[in-house]
Formats: sequence, C-alpha cells, structure tokens
Amino acid sequence: MDRPPPGLAAGDFFLTWLPGVYAAAGTLAPDGAPLVRTSLSGTGGGHWDVCPVDDRLDVEALSLAAIRSAPRPDVWLRQSVADFQAAFDRDPDLPDLMPPGWSALDLLFLDPRDLAMLRQVDGRFAVEVEGKRRRRWGLDVAFGRTGATAGRPRAIVRVDGTTYEGVTTGRMPPLQALLQGRIRIEGDRTLAMQVMMLLGQRLMR
Repeated sequence: MDRPPPGLAAGDFFLTWLPGVYAAAGTLAPDGAPLVRTSLSGTGGGHWDVCPVDDRLDVEALSLAAIRSAPRPDVWLRQSVADFQAAFDRDPDLPDLMPPGWSALDLLFLDPRDLAMLRQVDGRFAVEVEGKRRRRWGLDVAFGRTGATAGRPRAIVRVDGTTYEGVTTGRMPPLQALLQGRIRIEGDRTLAMQVMMLLGQRLMR
C-alpha cells in the first residue's frame, strides 16, 4: 500500500508525493477521469485540485478567491488537517482508516468501474467514525453538480470504530451492520446508500 511518510505536510503530499506515486505506478488516466478537489482546514491546510491526465497528475493549489472561478470539481473532499493525516498515520484512538489493499491513488477514482458508479451519485455526504477516548474522525464528500454547490451534507453516516474496521476488512457485510443499527444514517438515506454501494463494490474487488 502506498502511504506517505508520517507527518508529511499536506502541501507536499499533493504537490510532490502524490504525483510521484502516480508516475511510479505507470498509471494511465481513464477517459472521463474526475477532477478531485481537497479542502483541508486548520494549520497547514489549503485547497488542491487534482486531475489525472494521461500519464501525469495535474495538481493546482488554490486560494479561496481562486475557487470561485475554478472549474467545478466532480468530487470535493473536505476535512481537517488532523483527520486527513490520521488516514495515513494511524491515530492510536482510531481504526486503520485506509481499507486493506487501498492506496492514496484510490482517492482519485481511477478505476473505470468506480467512474460508472460515481456518475450516478449527486449530492453532499459526510461520514463520522467514533474512536476511543471521544476521538471522532470526519470526512465530508461532495459528488457532482448538486454536491459541489450544496451548503452542507444532505446525509451523515455515523459508525463506531469496531464496525468500521469490520466493514472495511470484509469481516462484516455493510447491510448486516446497517440492519443491526451499527451504521446510523441521518438525512437523505438514498444518497447515503448510493455512496455505501460505491464503497461496498470497491471493497469486494
């Protein structure tokens, strides 16, 4: 699995490390590869647009003013710097947030099968993982035109750390966790189920 070195600054991750991993993987961007924007809040945060083009990864750092005139992203990821780094650095109070076999490149939806599903999702969604000692990890994701222009998430999924680890490792089927009340959905259940289907299909490969 491709993980950045612990403590790598977010700017270095997007502008240097991630393009290097992409080039080393010999990846070719599929037709219609999405433009993915990441906005990180807190010290060391910022905004970056990432778009695969053939055998290279185009990355642009954006100011808040530039976002207003920048192309609309297909996927917009929002979270704190601390939660972004926890996805790679393994916070002791959280489960391993990157599913087995995933790399940072999976955040770019490069698989044509992911693209087909991605085109069916349109809205803003948030997930919250409850860890130990009141640690909570959050990720806010917007898909499509509706998601990019939404002022807040339409659906929020909350899950405890044990359930999250069970689902992402394949030990617990997502539907079972949902029926048992271990995955809690607030708001737009249709949108939440679409995103969970996208994740479920990816985990089964």
